[in-house]
Amino acid sequence: MKTPLCLSLVSLTLLSGCTMMRNKDDPARLKQTVSVINAMTWTNPMSGKRDGIRTTWPLAQLAGHEENFPLAQISNCSAKGPVSPAPCAWGVLSASRNITRYAYMAGGITLDVGVVVDVHRRQQDRRRNFHTSMAIPADVPALQYRKVQQQGVALPYGKVYRMEFEHGVRFDICAQRLDENGRALDICDIPYI
Repeated sequence: MKTPLCLSLVSLTLLSGCTMMRNKDDPARLKQTVSVINAMTWTNPMSGKRDGIRTTWPLAQLAGHEENFPLAQISNCSAKGPVSPAPCAWGVLSASRNITRYAYMAGGITLDVGVVVDVHRRQQDRRRNFHTSMAIPADVPALQYRKVQQQGVALPYGKVYRMEFEHGVRFDICAQRLDENGRALDICDIPYI
């Protein structure tokens, strides 16, 4: 009866020692957490100003996490006709971000990030308890663009990494440490929209 109890205590001691051996770059050793801020932005065709969405996620929730951004209308008025400017072309933007892996590095994190940008005449977004669609009228010139970009990204804390796409679409991502009271220790220059 004493032998199993001893083995249990030894096993418990070994397991607790393993959990204490964290990655030397993990801020949790200093009672800090990491959040990832990302934004998908575009030029609002009505106001001409930057528009989009900015979100913040705890890093621990991001492995295998996909974020679908809301549908949006964009336009491109740079085309010129033979005599006068051609009419603006419009499109519906559907975009998403996926993070498949993250790891700590000295002074930051590394992520495997995938971003999909899809612009067409009509789009639908169907999720559980949520359905929306948007379309450009048939008599308006339509934009068509699709880009899938997947890459490993090294993010030093507080530094913004940017991916540029056609038609003024941009994706920004940044990592910041938070102290044990939730105060940001790093500044990510990604404005609120």
